[in-house]
Amino acid sequence: MYNIILVDDHHIVREGMKFLLSTTENINVIEDFGTGQEVLDYLEEKHSHIDLVLLDLVMPEMDGIEVTRAIKSHYPGIKVLVLSSYTSEEYIRPVFAAHADGYIIKEMEAEELIDSIIKVIEGEKVIHPNILEVIDREGDMPHEKNALSAREIEVLREIVKGKSNKEIGEALYVSEKTVKTHVSHILNKLEVSDRTQAVIYAIKYNIVEL
Repeated sequence: MYNIILVDDHHIVREGMKFLLSTTENINVIEDFGTGQEVLDYLEEKHSHIDLVLLDLVMPEMDGIEVTRAIKSHYPGIKVLVLSSYTSEEYIRPVFAAHADGYIIKEMEAEELIDSIIKVIEGEKVIHPNILEVIDREGDMPHEKNALSAREIEVLREIVKGKSNKEIGEALYVSEKTVKTHVSHILNKLEVSDRTQAVIYAIKYNIVEL
């Protein structure tokens, strides 16, 4: 019997999925939550017996990307399967950058949903056919076309922390002028116009760990 948690901010959706999954022999819905913070609080105490989190993507306060990142960072053994209505690139790429184990859409048939949950738990990455087209267009994003060097990633990590060029230089033992050059290269490679946009981009695409 596989133990799973449902996370969706719509109560009626959770109730529907619980009813559906209760008809299966090998899936047990342990808990369901309406927010990402609730599931993270639960896992902090009781993560050892959970096989998979079936996760909505767009939720208030903490979205599914942030929740996925937190779960995979602290509990890498727990599978995360995103269930969403969104099929656009701006949602899909960050989900996989956060190391989700699968991405399926809410319009799928009930049997497909059950089959996807079991496949992911058993180690298979499941991606709905409507999502594959976006995944196959690898290399289109600025950070994919223009890979940052190891030093540039270090500098970007310090930028995300809110440090000035002088503070970054002190932290990395290089001159302020050298940091300025790295920052210029980072902005060009990420195709952003300022440090604020670079921070937003880095967090959105999981380029640096916070």
